[in-house]
Amino acid sequence: MSQMLHAGPVQVRYEQGFLRYFTHTDTEILRLIYFAIRDHNWTTAAFTITNESITQQTDTFRVQYNWQIDDLGIQMTGNVVMLGDEKGRISVDFYGKALNSFRKNRIGLCILHPIDGVLGQPAQVVAPDGTTTDAHFPTFIKPHQPFLNVQTLRWKPASGLTWQLDVAGDVFETEDQRNWSDASFKTYSTPQVRPKPVTVSAGDEFQQKVILSLAEEELTAPANDEKLREMEEFAVSTKLTQPRIGVGYRTGGPALTDAEVTLLGQLNLSHLRVEVFFSLTNWQELLAQALADANRLAIPLELALFFGTEPAAELTAFQQVVETQAVDIQTILLFDAATLRTSDELLAAVVPILRNTWSEAAIGGGTDDNFAELNRNPFDFEQVDFVTYSVSPLVHALDDLTLFENLAGQAETVLSARKLSGGKPVHISPITFRLRFKTLEGTATERLNAPADLRQTTEFGADWTRQSLGTLAKAGIESVTYYQTHGPGGLVSGDMTHPVYHVFKQRLS
Repeated sequence: MSQMLHAGPVQVRYEQGFLRYFTHTDTEILRLIYFAIRDHNWTTAAFTITNESITQQTDTFRVQYNWQIDDLGIQMTGNVVMLGDEKGRISVDFYGKALNSFRKNRIGLCILHPIDGVLGQPAQVVAPDGTTTDAHFPTFIKPHQPFLNVQTLRWKPASGLTWQLDVAGDVFETEDQRNWSDASFKTYSTPQVRPKPVTVSAGDEFQQKVILSLAEEELTAPANDEKLREMEEFAVSTKLTQPRIGVGYRTGGPALTDAEVTLLGQLNLSHLRVEVFFSLTNWQELLAQALADANRLAIPLELALFFGTEPAAELTAFQQVVETQAVDIQTILLFDAATLRTSDELLAAVVPILRNTWSEAAIGGGTDDNFAELNRNPFDFEQVDFVTYSVSPLVHALDDLTLFENLAGQAETVLSARKLSGGKPVHISPITFRLRFKTLEGTATERLNAPADLRQTTEFGADWTRQSLGTLAKAGIESVTYYQTHGPGGLVSGDMTHPVYHVFKQRLS
C-alpha cells in the first residue's frame, strides 16, 4: 500500500512498510526510514506485512503493522508503529523477535539522508554520554563514517532550518553511501567496528526508535564553503564526454551464435570485457572461448586479470595462451583475486612485463568491487593509466525507486575517483543491476552462475541505462562497460534483441 501522509508542515510517503521522501516546503529532509534484517553475507531478508492500519487526520497520522520473515534461513516476527504530529515530529518504533537461530550482520532501523542541499552543510553529533561534536557532511566521498557514536544528530541543510534525529535502542553511526554509488548518506544501527557476523538465538528481541523533528535550537555554524568551492571548481573542470562503451563477455556460457554475433556487430562497441581468474582450473578453456568470440565480433579486448599468489608466473602462462591468438588488447585491469583490489605489490610484479609485451594497451587499477574499496585502499596511481571500479545500484535495496534514485550517485563516484587519483581518467567496469558475487572466497565460481536481474532486459532497464549513460557522460567518464553480451544478463539472446540493445545502438550510431 502507498499513501501520502501529513504531519503538520511535513509531508511523507508511506510505501510497503517504509516512509519515503520527507519534505518541508518542497525541500527533501530525509530520503527514507526503513528497517533491514541482513544475514552474514549482507543479503537483506524479505518480509511480509499483516494487520496493516493507516490513519490520517488533518495534521497527524498513525501507521501500524505486523511483519514476518521466513527467508535466507531467518525466521522473525515483529511490529512497527509510525506516528506524525501537528508540529512535524515523526517517530518510527521497531520491534522484532527471532524465532530461530541464525547469523546476522544487521538488524534494525536505517535512515537515508539525500545528498542535494546537504553536502558541506553543518551538523552536530551528540553521543550517548552527552559529548557534542561539530562537523559537516562531506563534499567529496568520505571513505569512512563521517559521524560516529550517534544518539542525536542535528544538521542544517541549505534550505536553512535545523533538523534533529534522535535514535534509541542501539548505537548508531552515519556512512557515506556514495561509496556504493547510492545518492545518500545512511544513519544506521550497530557500529561497523563491532565483530560480525554474530549469532542470534531464538527468543532474542530487538527494539529501536527513531524520531525526526525540527530542532529547538538552530545550528549557527556556516557551511564548509572552502570544500564546496573546491568541489564546484573540480566539477566545472569536467568536460562533457562521449565515453567509450563496451559490454562484458558471458564467461562460461554458450558460445555466441551467428545471429548474436551479427546483432552485436551492429553496435560499434568499443570493447569486450573478458575476465580471467587464474584460480579456476579451466581458465585457459574459458579464455580460449572468449577470445574466439572476440575475434568473431572484431571488438578490442578489455582484460580483467585476477591474480593469485604467483602473479609473474600466472602472467607468463597467460601470455603463452594469448600469443597464439590474433587479439587486439585495448585495456588491462589488474586485481588481486583475494581482495578484488589493485596493490602496489601486484603492480610491481606485472606492470613492467605488460608494458613491454603490450605497449599500446592502457593499464588500469582500482577494484572490481564498489568504489568504496578504491576509496579506502588507494595505491600508487602513477603506475596506471586510469582507475576503475564497478557499480551496482542495488547494493542496499532492490526496488525500482532505489534504482533511479541512485543514478546521481554514479556521477559522485566519478568526481571523487578523479580527485582521489590526482586526475586520472575513470573507467567503470562493469555496471550490472545486481551484485555479481556474495563472497570474496567464492567470487570466481559465483560469477559463472550469478543470476541476472530480470529488469535489465525490459523497457524499464533500457530507460535506466539511457539515464545512466547520460549521467556518466556529464560526469566526464572515459569508459564504461555494461552487462553481458548474450543470455539472461545480455543485450541479445539468440536472434532476439532486448530493449537495452537499442539504447546502445542509438547512442553508438
